[in-house]
Amino acid sequence: MRAIPFTRSLMVCVWLQIVLVNMLPAGQASNGPGQFRDPRPVEIKALPIGSGGTPISTEEPFLSRDGRFLMFNTGHNEGHKDLHFAESIDGSWVYKGPMGPSVNTPKHVEGNPTMDSEYTVYFIDTGVRAMVRSGRFLPNEGELVDLRIVDGLPDREVKLLAQRFYGTMGVEVSANGRIVFFSRASWKMRGVKLGPIISSDLLLATRKGDGLVFDKAEAARIMQAVNSTDLEYAASVSKDGHELFFTRLDAASVTRGKPRSRIMRTQRDSVSRPFGPPEMIAAIGSNDFVEGPAISADGKALFYHKRVKDKFRLYRVIRD
Repeated sequence: MRAIPFTRSLMVCVWLQIVLVNMLPAGQASNGPGQFRDPRPVEIKALPIGSGGTPISTEEPFLSRDGRFLMFNTGHNEGHKDLHFAESIDGSWVYKGPMGPSVNTPKHVEGNPTMDSEYTVYFIDTGVRAMVRSGRFLPNEGELVDLRIVDGLPDREVKLLAQRFYGTMGVEVSANGRIVFFSRASWKMRGVKLGPIISSDLLLATRKGDGLVFDKAEAARIMQAVNSTDLEYAASVSKDGHELFFTRLDAASVTRGKPRSRIMRTQRDSVSRPFGPPEMIAAIGSNDFVEGPAISADGKALFYHKRVKDKFRLYRVIRD
């Protein structure tokens, strides 16, 4: 057999690599999410002291598209959470206070903040029918104004005979404000009280004019490789809309009363294409209860929270 010249053999190798990459499912890259590394706690200076004499719990982070603000929620229990924020000052996160005015309430959950590049904020609010509100953030004043209920998303639904409650558990808006991702979840009921969560899928709605339109079939197409028999929620989308991070909660672990979850990553090469098969962020692992990923605008840092003793704390991993 005649030997292949070196330059030609090199070209053959390059061609084979191109073919193999193109054979991957849409949205799946040859270099996986293991590129994240170095998990470390996120320090927020001047955090108020909460129960037990330790700083307040920090959960469900969001990093503003300009990198200036870190939004998060905290609370006494699962049924009462409030929105707070910190600002990047001289390279450190400094606590600025609760989100206000007229945002936090004493009886409901205000959580899971997200914001587009124009400072339009969306957040979960269990006190309204769609369980999502939005407003306009004033960065210099640190206030959230012009609050309104978000139309176009499915309303909460109670089925007493079936003992099921359906509602929106998480929300994420794209940087350009054109796509709103949300998680549609269901809970068991115990009479008229809410019981354990039993399902959650990631879906999306698109902006048409001044409102949102939810097309269930289109959402299922985009998310067909993302949703599973486990619980998917708490999405975070990259600035270009090609990369999606989310929480996957093991359904069996919820039944056992010892929840275990993973932070997942999926990608696609166009905003019109479905996301590819997701992979776990290996650096975060799967032995803890971790939730709420938030990718930075430059894509180099991924924030999340996990339980540490009696509180949730923010952590981050990085990549080159």
